[in-house]
Amino acid sequence: MLSSTPRSLLVSLNALESHSLDLGWHGWHIRATAGRWGRLVGLRPKPYLTDTPEGSIRERLEKVLRDRGFGGQLEDAWMMTMPSLLGFEGINPLTVYFCYRPGGRFFLTVLEVHNTFGESHVYCLETGKHEDKTPSRGFDHQWTFPRAFHVSPFNDRSGFYTVSIKAPTHPPTGHSDGETSPPRPSVRVHLLTPTDDPIPAPGALKLTALLRPTSATPLSSASLLYALSRAPFDLFLSFARILYVAWILHYKKRLDVFIRPEPFPVSATDPMAGGVRWIEAGFFERYAQRQVSSFLLSRVEETGVSVTLLPPSPTHPSSSFSPAAPEEGSPSLTITYLSPRLFTILLLCPSAAHALLLGKTEHIFSVDSEPLFLAIFAAPAPPPGRPLFLSRRQRVRSWPVPRDLPLDIPAKHALDVSHGSLWGTLVSTLVVCTLLFMDRVEEWIFRLLRARLVPGVEPWKQWERAGSAYRGDKFGPAKEPLGSVRRD
Repeated sequence: MLSSTPRSLLVSLNALESHSLDLGWHGWHIRATAGRWGRLVGLRPKPYLTDTPEGSIRERLEKVLRDRGFGGQLEDAWMMTMPSLLGFEGINPLTVYFCYRPGGRFFLTVLEVHNTFGESHVYCLETGKHEDKTPSRGFDHQWTFPRAFHVSPFNDRSGFYTVSIKAPTHPPTGHSDGETSPPRPSVRVHLLTPTDDPIPAPGALKLTALLRPTSATPLSSASLLYALSRAPFDLFLSFARILYVAWILHYKKRLDVFIRPEPFPVSATDPMAGGVRWIEAGFFERYAQRQVSSFLLSRVEETGVSVTLLPPSPTHPSSSFSPAAPEEGSPSLTITYLSPRLFTILLLCPSAAHALLLGKTEHIFSVDSEPLFLAIFAAPAPPPGRPLFLSRRQRVRSWPVPRDLPLDIPAKHALDVSHGSLWGTLVSTLVVCTLLFMDRVEEWIFRLLRARLVPGVEPWKQWERAGSAYRGDKFGPAKEPLGSVRRD
């Protein structure tokens, strides 16, 4: 089915995967394959759901359902989404999957939410489970649940969603063409502010998003070309419209901006929601990760401690470092992190204690044993009888650290001992200096653009937050602010 403006498709995943929806000569009008080019409109798997490099959209959906306890229950699903146009894939804020069990019974709605940073999060809403007692008029199902994903720069993750669903009139399979009218499902999302109670509850309505087709036409070459001729640029304009609205909210309405927090992974406390796509590691993060891995390969042999690094994405394998001949009952350390920024923190902080404080304050990583973490990343002992002078890189690392933070700075960094060559030392020094300089550039850019951040979340004030957390509650986490601020 083809909906009205903005142009979106409602397709059966089974039909999509079997290429039954390919239109035009060799599928030039619409086609669902791994590539981007060579078709007018396309739906390729890569932008959807998990960030695995392979698998169809249906296979990716099945993996999401397995991770949440619905394995083997999917017969087919309606997928409502915005396609690509001439290979261009704009921002697709919300993709909805209406899932059906064998026999054509509707049992689950999966909301795949994307933000402008390339991250995505899913909410799985099961019919008959945790539903509101009475759905709003015109809808079949309704759920209210806490938010868990950062979408807008003008809202934090506090508050609640009330999601109302008008289900498709029939399943995507098990009926003949022409026997039923177009399904025309709709989704309405209310964002509710939290109350000030000790246990926050849904409060006042803050905004509403509505995905409701006003018309639907069976998908064919003629209907597709006609729809595009009426609004040829709609699929290109999503990002431009987002920027325009953001400019109005920030510079006209005077709303302050939240810095993006790291997404939440699937947790045991809320298995129905969780991140499915994270921002890929950049060049400097990959470099820092290689340095940390090289260090741990030798460090576990020295200490006899096994170390495991657990990333947030279930599609990214964990990294384990163990001695070649581990002793029975030897200790182990597990580091759970939400972002590859873990590795740049380990590289930039002057000591393990600084890294642990900053990582926990900024909600980047946690460890199951702080003493083991401090021991593994401890700086090398200085040679006896030699004066303790900070190395050049240690002096650079200490520049942003508050002078009143009572944590010792060792003469040499733990990761610096692995650089046995002059070239490796020069590259490491250049990376450390570049990363610290980029932190300053970020502040200068915000000031140049006269962009305003919610007080207390500025990236260049991370050490101020760490110092406050240390003095107030050692290694205690900082709280996220509760709302954007209007400054007249």
